[in-house]
Amino acid sequence: MSVEPFAAVDVIGAKRDGHELSSAHIDWIVDAYTRGVVADEQMSALLMAILLNGMNRKEITRWT
Repeated sequence: MSVEPFAAVDVIGAKRDGHELSSAHIDWIVDAYTRGVVADEQMSALLMAILLNGMNRKEITRWT
């Protein structure tokens, strides 16, 4: 089992608190979700935080 560079709860909390997600955070959360490391419920929580707090252009560009 490998050690993950981030914890989903920390990424979710950062966005919930209105912080910008770094490219490394976004890349990791997408990769970890597709590998099953991040649960559906955690991704849903992140998406709710994004809905409530929005994303800046840099974040939007990285997601797409």
